[in-house]
Amino acid sequence: MLVEDSIPFRKLLRDLIEASGSAEVVSEAGSVAAAHFLLHANHVDVLVLDLHLWDGDGCAVLIEVKRIHPACVVMVLTSSSTPEHREHCLRLGADYFFDKTCDIARIPEVLAGLGQAPSDSPVPLAPHLLPESGGAAPVSPKPRGLS
Repeated sequence: MLVEDSIPFRKLLRDLIEASGSAEVVSEAGSVAAAHFLLHANHVDVLVLDLHLWDGDGCAVLIEVKRIHPACVVMVLTSSSTPEHREHCLRLGADYFFDKTCDIARIPEVLAGLGQAPSDSPVPLAPHLLPESGGAAPVSPKPRGLS
């Protein structure tokens, strides 16, 4: 699942992740509210999460994903990369903490290292897409994705 409120940056992240072949973004949210909806509606294996969203703090999403999907790998992204933010996120359960200005190229590398399925299929980021207008719409996963 990819949670980022900037549509152009979210597209950049999606393209970067999918171009790597390591994962397939099949769920996106642009707000805390949309992310909470998707977390409760779907199983989530990997979450790429912006810390500062237009309707609230991404830490609320981090806490919720670790509560309902404890095995989910969480990669936090922020432009506010301070040692305090990093420590706080790691304490809440983030597995990775990236600075948007210099670390986004590491995301595909980390995804590739998460352990491929025996068929070398990419790790899916979730099974549905939440359109910006609201409501959930199913998306057919690519044949190379996992359930």
